[in-house]
Amino acid sequence: MPKLEIEINDLKIKYDKHLALEIEELRASGKIISVIGHNGSGKSTLIKTALGLLAPKNGSLKLTSIKEDERTILIPEKHMAFSPENGAVFEDLNVESYIKLWCRIKLADGKYYLKEGSEVIESLQIAPLLKKLGRELSKGQKRRVQTAVGFLIKPKLFLFDEPFDGLDILQSSELASIIQKHSNSMNMIISSHRMEVIERLSDMVVVLRNGRLHTYGNLDDVCINLCRECFSIQHLPEQQALISEILPLFQKEFRDCLINQIGRQLIIAGNNLKFEDLKSFFNNYRIPPHKVDKIRPSLVDAMSYHLNQLH
Repeated sequence: MPKLEIEINDLKIKYDKHLALEIEELRASGKIISVIGHNGSGKSTLIKTALGLLAPKNGSLKLTSIKEDERTILIPEKHMAFSPENGAVFEDLNVESYIKLWCRIKLADGKYYLKEGSEVIESLQIAPLLKKLGRELSKGQKRRVQTAVGFLIKPKLFLFDEPFDGLDILQSSELASIIQKHSNSMNMIISSHRMEVIERLSDMVVVLRNGRLHTYGNLDDVCINLCRECFSIQHLPEQQALISEILPLFQKEFRDCLINQIGRQLIIAGNNLKFEDLKSFFNNYRIPPHKVDKIRPSLVDAMSYHLNQLH
């Protein structure tokens, strides 16, 4: 099972005079590595640099595939596939011809998609699109075609920029399952705002902020680094003070915290939040204590808290 190693040293990427990305040092490895952050944080810039589409002002970014004792330094045109945010499909070529072209170029077999690759065509529901021209496809359909081509050509590394954008819950879940399955034979780098899917897929997460590296690591470490404390507060059946009734009081007292109500449960998260603060809250407002548990913040909550601190 392959693993991807990212090595960055003193990397600077500029658009004209604007410094879009600056990372002094990064050493990370994993099967599926996700790059997350706010709009303009540098996610797409990092992916385009990895693909060789942007040249560094200085510094270096090296990607290495590791399988058992074999190490392969990855070359974009030889080892990588890319699914861009808008799905790049030739407008005046039908989908079947587009897929055949890539199968010929990469696999020397224009009919591969009908044989060994038929599972990819079926799983991504490409068959109904085969006769359509590229210009006739929706944004989501273009992305599915581009994703299918990426899996068909069997790269060592598949890079995705916002692959779940515009997909409903079922489609997102299906694509996540396909990505998970193929991660046994290739590595992935995924940039996305869909934290619930990233949490399901990734074994390594890189967080960018204003063009710089904010934090990185496994899912647990990143969630804690983004939001150190998180508590679940649950309303018990015998209690008269409902969560919905005390929610405004929490919002008033804990202005710097992230507060979400989920049914009979309240999630409150913040870097400086302490159990004693919650205990004092119940005492001050003479509310019977609810069931309070310290929990690890989900990536959704941790990232929401982090983004709130930017405003």
